[in-house]
Amino acid sequence: MGKVLRVFDLDDTLVKTSSNIKVTHKDGKETVLTPGEYAVYKPKAGDKFDYSDFKRILKNPKIIKKNVDLLIRMLSNPQKKVTILTARQLTFPIRYYFKKEFGLDVYPVALGDADPQKKADWIEKHIERGYTDIAFMDDSPANVRAIDALKVKYPHINLRTKLVVDNFVPTEKVRIFESVMRKSFNKMLNKIN
Repeated sequence: MGKVLRVFDLDDTLVKTSSNIKVTHKDGKETVLTPGEYAVYKPKAGDKFDYSDFKRILKNPKIIKKNVDLLIRMLSNPQKKVTILTARQLTFPIRYYFKKEFGLDVYPVALGDADPQKKADWIEKHIERGYTDIAFMDDSPANVRAIDALKVKYPHINLRTKLVVDNFVPTEKVRIFESVMRKSFNKMLNKIN
């Protein structure tokens, strides 16, 4: 029997905050992204990212209850190593928030880097240390894909991933598509009636 590891992302997985990522494009224009938008953002040549909102106390945190409940349940089992693995640069704000709000002593790891491979590398180090039952939860499809790639490399490891999708923030294209579909559906209903 191997060791058990449970890994949770922080932003838009356990909590939603009003922290944003500022992107300055090559032409000098600036875009502000929420963590949910950033999770699906495709960087363009010349983009410069400003993560300064993530270097301080969590800004207006709102828990994602079902995921925090799962975190609490996992923390109650001393046989499991439970970690909050984040691209943020500082662990103190995370520890402070969970201690103050829930009385929890969480173990955050701040990678200080949004590259999905960094999360995969961290998990792979734990596989090399004997962890054979691993579950990973994140709102970023790129992060989940990076962890899923480890399943091929380590087929003997029980490695499960969960993409958090119920916190999806639609892009303008999605909003337009939904509006068009809603109008089409209403027209169909009117023809039937």
